[in-house]
Amino acid sequence: MDDALSVLEARVAAVEERLRIVEKRTGIGVAAEESGGVALNEGMVSNASSHLGRVLLIFGGAFLLRAMTDSQVVPTGLGIFLGASYAMVWLFMAYRAGGIEGRKAGALFFAVSSTLLTLPLLAEAVTKFDLLSGAQGAIALSVFCGLALLVSVLRDMRILAWLISAGGVGTALYLLGASHTAQAFVAFLLLLAMGCLWAVYQRTWRGPQWIAALGVNAGVVALVLLSSNEGWDVAYMEAFGFAVALLLAYLVSFAVRTHIHGEDVGAFEVVQAIVAVGLLVYVAGEVSRGGHINLVVVGFLALVLGAVIYGLGFTPRTLAARGPNFFFYSTLGLMLVAAGSAIVLTPGIAAAGWAALALVLAWFSGRQGMVTLSLQCSLLLIAAGFVSGVLSTGFLALAGNGAESWPSVVSWQVVVALATVGSLFIPVAQRSTRWGKLAGMPQIVVLVLAVWEVGGLLVLLLAPSIAGVPGTEADLAVLAALRTSILAASAITLAISSRHKRWPEARWLVYPMLILVGAKLIIEDFPHGKPATLFVSLAAVGSAMIFVSWWMSNKTEPRVRR
Repeated sequence: MDDALSVLEARVAAVEERLRIVEKRTGIGVAAEESGGVALNEGMVSNASSHLGRVLLIFGGAFLLRAMTDSQVVPTGLGIFLGASYAMVWLFMAYRAGGIEGRKAGALFFAVSSTLLTLPLLAEAVTKFDLLSGAQGAIALSVFCGLALLVSVLRDMRILAWLISAGGVGTALYLLGASHTAQAFVAFLLLLAMGCLWAVYQRTWRGPQWIAALGVNAGVVALVLLSSNEGWDVAYMEAFGFAVALLLAYLVSFAVRTHIHGEDVGAFEVVQAIVAVGLLVYVAGEVSRGGHINLVVVGFLALVLGAVIYGLGFTPRTLAARGPNFFFYSTLGLMLVAAGSAIVLTPGIAAAGWAALALVLAWFSGRQGMVTLSLQCSLLLIAAGFVSGVLSTGFLALAGNGAESWPSVVSWQVVVALATVGSLFIPVAQRSTRWGKLAGMPQIVVLVLAVWEVGGLLVLLLAPSIAGVPGTEADLAVLAALRTSILAASAITLAISSRHKRWPEARWLVYPMLILVGAKLIIEDFPHGKPATLFVSLAAVGSAMIFVSWWMSNKTEPRVRR
């Protein structure tokens, strides 16, 4: 016991000795003894006071130069030059101090002071003193923001990057309106956006790239709006060129980060890519409306760009990982391909092409075990349904006013409906550890589309011979019974399908379908029905409910042909 106590006392003594050494080096121990343990707070206050004092002296020097300039002790041009040089000196001091351990806070104060001095000075040089033209002001702003961003990256000053992104965007947008020089400042905003993006990538920061992206997006929108204003010298094609440059700059940056540096895309990449594509579509529409560009050219550009982006999703590394990069590039590329084909082709041919491509994606989804391709298949089928008109036609047939005329069925609608049903018979990926329970969601979407489209087409084909052509001569009671019978049959079909290995997701639609049919009975059948038609409707719904209840509760798997 005595030996153990001796060892413990020796260790405690060693720890106390180390603490004394640390306190001696930092000065904390002595100050704490003299002031009752509040020396650390006083030291922090002292440091903050020192830094604030330096900032006040820096701004005092700047106001001295301003007073000398205003009183014409020095010429205006020389005064502005001295003020800019003075601000750059403090940026250099921030760079030097940032490399010294323990002086990071002081370096940040120097950098912030330099920024707060330079940006207003550049604005006044363009607007108040007319020493710089709009283009020259944009160049000067680019040089300073570039140097400041470089300092922020080299010395790991995230706050400086935030300040440069916000201050640069604000100054550029102000000077854009004040100098009537839109193109130069939008070009600066694009450079600032790229600089902030790569600064964030280099230091794994968060935030500055969002502000810079917001600025350049606003700049492109401003160009489009100003191109129709006679008071501004902005051409439509300049706005279109900047929109293309914006999209390409971001996509190239994203591709380098993901395919060369091996990083995954995040929320910013997804949001900004969608915004950039949306801006390009908006600008292309405005430019074509003015007759300055042929939309077919834009369509071919979207097709080529979409094919390239889609290919980025199928590089060996991206395909093997099957992570967010594959989903991002393949989905974005598919969106561009769809948009380009919609512009180049007629609606019917485009819808048929999308339906055929959906079948191909469904086949590859099952072969490669990729839920993403199954999702893309369902998205293409939705787009084909809208463009071909089969979804709107199906809705009118199933729920439209029978007293009004309906559109006729066209061949493209039948093609899309057949492709939707055909995709259900192609095995697709329905299980994934990454997707979890959402892996079956694409199949649910396709099942809904199939019921919607096929049910609507059946009503359109059968209604004229049973209930009369929709319009003033139609028998609304018979039409309601026909609709109810088809929907009840759809519920039974979904129940039977749910026991098949290929359509287990159908079970999630069976009871919602029965609820929908029950609501339809109250809303349509009873108000418009006759005894005979109500007998048909009630028999159809009642039989469907009994069959579904028995089928879904029967635990014995039926023999289904595989």
